Amino acid sequence: MPGPINITGLPPMVSPNSVALEERPGARIGTATYGEAMRGAPRTPPGVSKSFSTFLEAQLRDVNTIHKEADAAVAAMATGRSHNLHEMMIALDRADVSLRMATKVRNKAVEAYQEIMRMPI
Repeated sequence: MPGPINITGLPPMVSPNSVALEERPGARIGTATYGEAMRGAPRTPPGVSKSFSTFLEAQLRDVNTIHKEADAAVAAMATGRSHNLHEMMIALDRADVSLRMATKVRNKAVEAYQEIMRMPI
Protein backbone atom coordinates (compact mmCIF):
# COMPACT_ATOMS: atom_id res chain seq x y z
CA MET A 1 0.00 0.00 0.00
CA PRO A 2 1.48 3.39 -0.99
CA GLY A 3 2.29 5.96 1.63
CA PRO A 4 0.84 9.47 2.01
CA ILE A 5 1.02 11.83 -0.94
CA ASN A 6 3.31 14.84 -0.64
CA ILE A 7 1.68 17.91 -2.23
CA THR A 8 4.32 20.50 -1.33
CA GLY A 9 5.87 20.36 -4.81
CA LEU A 10 2.65 21.10 -6.70
CA PRO A 11 2.07 24.53 -8.28
CA PRO A 12 -0.38 26.80 -6.46
CA MET A 13 -4.02 26.30 -7.31
CA VAL A 14 -5.83 29.01 -9.22
CA SER A 15 -8.62 30.49 -7.16
CA PRO A 16 -12.15 29.97 -8.53
CA ASN A 17 -12.63 33.75 -8.77
CA SER A 18 -9.64 34.30 -11.03
CA VAL A 19 -9.68 34.90 -14.75
CA ALA A 20 -7.51 32.74 -16.98
CA LEU A 21 -6.95 34.37 -20.35
CA GLU A 22 -4.50 33.40 -23.03
CA GLU A 23 -3.49 36.13 -25.49
CA ARG A 24 -2.60 34.60 -28.86
CA PRO A 25 -4.36 34.83 -32.20
CA GLY A 26 -7.15 32.29 -32.17
CA ALA A 27 -6.63 31.30 -28.55
CA ARG A 28 -9.21 33.35 -26.71
CA ILE A 29 -9.74 31.02 -23.80
CA GLY A 30 -11.07 32.67 -20.70
CA THR A 31 -13.32 31.93 -17.78
CA ALA A 32 -14.59 34.14 -15.03
CA THR A 33 -16.95 33.43 -12.22
CA TYR A 34 -20.05 35.48 -11.63
CA GLY A 35 -18.57 37.15 -8.56
CA GLU A 36 -15.46 38.24 -10.45
CA ALA A 37 -17.37 39.56 -13.46
CA MET A 38 -19.93 41.46 -11.41
CA ARG A 39 -17.70 42.82 -8.62
CA GLY A 40 -19.15 46.07 -7.35
CA ALA A 41 -22.50 45.51 -9.07
CA PRO A 42 -25.76 44.60 -7.32
CA ARG A 43 -26.08 40.91 -6.44
CA THR A 44 -28.73 40.07 -9.01
CA PRO A 45 -28.59 37.21 -11.50
CA PRO A 46 -26.83 37.94 -14.80
CA GLY A 47 -29.00 39.60 -17.40
CA VAL A 48 -31.70 40.81 -15.03
CA SER A 49 -30.30 44.29 -14.53
CA LYS A 50 -29.75 44.83 -18.27
CA SER A 51 -32.29 45.31 -21.01
CA PHE A 52 -32.59 42.59 -23.65
CA SER A 53 -31.35 44.92 -26.36
CA THR A 54 -28.19 45.69 -24.34
CA PHE A 55 -27.61 41.99 -23.77
CA LEU A 56 -28.18 41.15 -27.43
CA GLU A 57 -25.86 43.94 -28.56
CA ALA A 58 -23.11 42.66 -26.26
CA GLN A 59 -23.52 39.12 -27.57
CA LEU A 60 -23.35 40.29 -31.19
CA ARG A 61 -20.24 42.27 -30.37
CA ASP A 62 -18.75 39.09 -28.89
CA VAL A 63 -19.59 37.15 -32.09
CA ASN A 64 -17.82 39.86 -34.09
CA THR A 65 -14.78 39.68 -31.79
CA ILE A 66 -14.61 35.89 -32.15
CA HIS A 67 -14.70 36.25 -35.94
CA LYS A 68 -11.93 38.86 -35.88
CA GLU A 69 -9.80 36.52 -33.77
CA ALA A 70 -10.42 33.70 -36.23
CA ASP A 71 -9.40 35.99 -39.09
CA ALA A 72 -6.24 36.93 -37.20
CA ALA A 73 -5.44 33.25 -36.61
CA VAL A 74 -5.89 32.46 -40.31
CA ALA A 75 -3.73 35.44 -41.30
CA ALA A 76 -1.03 34.40 -38.82
CA MET A 77 -1.06 30.88 -40.22
CA ALA A 78 -1.01 32.07 -43.84
CA THR A 79 1.89 34.46 -43.30
CA GLY A 80 3.95 31.96 -41.31
CA ARG A 81 3.86 33.85 -38.00
CA SER A 82 2.13 30.86 -36.43
CA HIS A 83 2.50 27.15 -36.94
CA ASN A 84 -0.38 26.14 -34.69
CA LEU A 85 -2.81 24.62 -37.14
CA HIS A 86 -4.93 23.19 -34.33
CA GLU A 87 -5.44 26.61 -32.72
CA MET A 88 -6.47 28.09 -36.06
CA MET A 89 -9.00 25.30 -36.58
CA ILE A 90 -10.38 25.77 -33.06
CA ALA A 91 -10.74 29.51 -33.68
CA LEU A 92 -12.54 28.84 -36.97
CA ASP A 93 -14.87 26.34 -35.30
CA ARG A 94 -15.64 28.80 -32.50
CA ALA A 95 -16.46 31.45 -35.09
CA ASP A 96 -18.69 29.01 -36.97
CA VAL A 97 -20.56 27.95 -33.83
CA SER A 98 -21.01 31.54 -32.66
CA LEU A 99 -22.42 32.60 -36.04
CA ARG A 100 -24.76 29.61 -36.12
CA MET A 101 -26.00 30.45 -32.64
CA ALA A 102 -26.57 34.10 -33.56
CA THR A 103 -28.47 32.99 -36.66
CA LYS A 104 -30.66 30.65 -34.60
CA VAL A 105 -31.42 33.42 -32.10
CA ARG A 106 -32.32 35.75 -34.96
CA ASN A 107 -34.59 33.12 -36.51
CA LYS A 108 -36.35 32.51 -33.18
CA ALA A 109 -36.86 36.26 -32.71
CA VAL A 110 -38.37 36.56 -36.20
CA GLU A 111 -40.64 33.55 -35.54
CA ALA A 112 -41.78 35.09 -32.24
CA TYR A 113 -42.52 38.40 -33.96
CA GLN A 114 -44.49 36.64 -36.70
CA GLU A 115 -46.46 34.66 -34.11
CA ILE A 116 -47.34 37.86 -32.25
CA MET A 117 -48.46 39.50 -35.48
CA ARG A 118 -50.76 36.54 -36.22
CA MET A 119 -52.56 36.88 -32.86
CA PRO A 120 -56.09 38.20 -33.09
CA ILE A 121 -56.70 41.57 -31.47
